[in-house]
Amino acid sequence: MDGFVIERAEKEELDTLYKIERECFPENTFPKPFLKYLIIQPNSVFLKAKINGIIIGFIVGVIQIPYNIGRIYSLDVKPELRRRGIATRLLQALETEFKLRGVTFTMLEVDVENTAALNLYQKFGYKTQKLLKNYYGKNRNGIKMTKNLVQYSTDKT
Repeated sequence: MDGFVIERAEKEELDTLYKIERECFPENTFPKPFLKYLIIQPNSVFLKAKINGIIIGFIVGVIQIPYNIGRIYSLDVKPELRRRGIATRLLQALETEFKLRGVTFTMLEVDVENTAALNLYQKFGYKTQKLLKNYYGKNRNGIKMTKNLVQYSTDKT
C-alpha cells in the first residue's frame, strides 16, 4: 500500500496508540502505563504508520542490553486497513532499526490462533521455538518465535 509513512512514535500520541492496541487486542491489551514506559525507554524502538497524518498502526520492540537481543512486544494495524502491506513495512522498519543498533537476534510471542501474524512472521524467517501453554489466558496458547537477524535480510521479503 502506498501513501503511508513510518516514523518514530511520540509520547504525546499515547492515547491514539493505546486506542489502536485495544482495537487490535481487546482481550490482551497492554496497559496504557506499559505502552508509556515502552515509548520513553531509550532501548525501545516504537514506530508508527500514518496516512495523511493519521496513525493507522504501530510496532514496538525493546533491545535487551547487553545481550543485543530484540523483543517484539506488539504489532498493530487498524483492522479495516489490514492486508495492505502495512504490517510488513512496520516489521521491516523495526528489524532495520534493530540491526542498526547492533541487535543480532530477535524474539516474540504470538497467539496460536493469529494465523495472519504467524504467516507474516514465518515469511520473515521467524522459527517456532516453543508452545506456550495458556500464555494468553486459559486454553489460549501462544508460540515463542525467534529469528537470527544476521542470517536473514528483510530486503528479500
